[in-house]
Amino acid sequence: MAKTIKNKVILMFGPPGAGKDTQAERLAKRFNLFHFITSSFIQQIIFNPRLQKNPIIRKQLKLYQSGIWCGPAWVLTLVKKKVKEISKRGRGMVFTASPRTLFEARGLIPFLESLYGQENIYVLKIVLKDKSAIFRIIHRRFCEKCKHTIVYSPINKSLKKCPKCGGKIISRKIDTAVITRKRLKEYKKRTMPVLKFLKKRHYKIIEIDGEPLPDAVTKQIFEKLEKSGF
Repeated sequence: MAKTIKNKVILMFGPPGAGKDTQAERLAKRFNLFHFITSSFIQQIIFNPRLQKNPIIRKQLKLYQSGIWCGPAWVLTLVKKKVKEISKRGRGMVFTASPRTLFEARGLIPFLESLYGQENIYVLKIVLKDKSAIFRIIHRRFCEKCKHTIVYSPINKSLKKCPKCGGKIISRKIDTAVITRKRLKEYKKRTMPVLKFLKKRHYKIIEIDGEPLPDAVTKQIFEKLEKSGF
């Protein structure tokens, strides 16, 4: 049975391929947190057929498909609106891929603190080598229906249907080595300063070794969160 944590927030950082969504799913399930997947949230908007004539949406979609992040100001506005809705329901959250930039952090972190209190916000950083990130990205697949991530493994590579919903398993066109290298540069250039910003605000950065298999990473996360008073 999930343990309900209503007033806590986890910010999950890590490069592309670090398994942030997989780990956040497990945290959300164990503690009954809302899993805020910023990338999926944005994808639902920019790929919405009804919005394709909107010039702002077209601009953000073009950026996304080239491997460059969508505009920070645009993302921040949407994320804050959604966060407020979730907090009103009395639920805690686990974020993946947010805040991605210093601009977003300066807007989102004080906003989260006003809703939950700084003492209830935890920061996780999954550490992964570039070569590992690239390998994982170009080999991973997704469910076309429920968007579940199929992590590469000798067993999963032969899957033809999603183990969750039975949907068709597909590869994304943007999951190439070239685009992944661009995304890694974006992460180092634009997200790493966010961690420095959080340190200046006296947050403890809980580092997690992302190289092992997912279950071993999950064990690390639970143990280190417990030691940190979660």
